[in-house]
Amino acid sequence: MATNRKGSRERIILNVGGIKYETYRSTFTAYPETRLGMMFSEENHAALPSKNGNVYYIDRNGRTGKIPSVDKVKCSIPITQEQLDEELDYFMIPRPKNSKKSKLSLRSRTLAAELDNLVYALKATLNKLVLYFQKRFIMSAGGHGFNITLEISFYASDRIPYLVTVLPKIIGKTPIPLITPILNEQGLGTKAYLIMNRFGDKIGNYLESTFPGLNWHLQWLEQFNDEIRPSDAMYRMRMSLCDKFEYEDVINNCCLSTVATKNYYKDDL
Repeated sequence: MATNRKGSRERIILNVGGIKYETYRSTFTAYPETRLGMMFSEENHAALPSKNGNVYYIDRNGRTGKIPSVDKVKCSIPITQEQLDEELDYFMIPRPKNSKKSKLSLRSRTLAAELDNLVYALKATLNKLVLYFQKRFIMSAGGHGFNITLEISFYASDRIPYLVTVLPKIIGKTPIPLITPILNEQGLGTKAYLIMNRFGDKIGNYLESTFPGLNWHLQWLEQFNDEIRPSDAMYRMRMSLCDKFEYEDVINNCCLSTVATKNYYKDDL
């Protein structure tokens, strides 16, 4: 019996760094907050490049289906904690809860959880924008990448909702309806303003280390109104992503690298 391509039981094959994994699309869509969950969602599924209809290539090293510690994998898979963290960040897989948090005060645990939620929302938003501009991001002329700018203003007052601006602007189209549900889910607003006030620089450092080519800029502003309305303070957060590529880097990190290696040894003979 034929399977509906868009059905949740659609079989797919992931080729991850030469290692093939077969599963169902519903396995990924069950975790919509992860990179694979967003990639195989209904809204992005039709745009995914595939081979033979159901084979998809992921340019990463093959891993197991669990989140191991470095101690557990160092004997079988040479990997550092930094490399493991990089893979978790790339696929947007939440870390296991740290048991040390149970010793923290209630306020510390609450702040840590809210900080995680805000950073998750910003990462998910960036990944959503990259997918939205995927064709332009990849095919931009000159090899300089495609510049994407996300600007969000968080106000100190709950009576003023946050404002979102995305560049470039395309006539008749905007990705804002796709990213506002991510921000709304976390209830961002005054809460985000307060977090930015205390942890804005740390958030920027983390995101710049996670997304190559990202430039973070955070600015505190105050708008003065008339005598009836008090001034409105806000944090304006701007993230610009422009990641260039090098020809040799692309070749050496895709399936073509095996052909290049074979030709190299052949030339030596």
